[in-house]
Amino acid sequence: MKKIILLLGCFYISLLHAKDYSLAKAKAEYTVKHLFKTVKGESNDLKGKMVCEKQSCEFLVAIASKSFVSSDSNRDLNLQMLIEVTKYPFITVKGTVVENDLLKNDFVIKSLVNFHGVEKEYNLKINKKESYSGSFSIQLDNHQIERPSLLMAKIENDVPINVSFEWKE
Repeated sequence: MKKIILLLGCFYISLLHAKDYSLAKAKAEYTVKHLFKTVKGESNDLKGKMVCEKQSCEFLVAIASKSFVSSDSNRDLNLQMLIEVTKYPFITVKGTVVENDLLKNDFVIKSLVNFHGVEKEYNLKINKKESYSGSFSIQLDNHQIERPSLLMAKIENDVPINVSFEWKE
């Protein structure tokens, strides 16, 4: 009985030392390039949580697939059909970061990105000034996305993604 009480006490103490954070003021932007045109879109519909304990932080961020908008609503509808937002309603990014890295100005996190039902690892390059910003590039072919074409030329496979965010305790 004493062992059970001791184990429960240790578990309770470990819960007290865990830090929980929620994503705040977050934005994701993409850039699609074509031979004749560059298109940018963004989403402010990001939700996320990070839990830090024992100097390690695990995070999960979800973005509603249909929340990305550009300057052209027709293009946005075509994008939604292309990435099948009803079948894959969320894009998720998850990973683990050493808690001390969060204090650095620049660091890299190996992140698992689930986009269009395919999970791939990407290096998320983070920069911290007043808030965090990060970047990585998704390869559309890796996520089984048929690249649309205009005048017989497909859009580039590499799609840069930029994010900005804050973590609030």
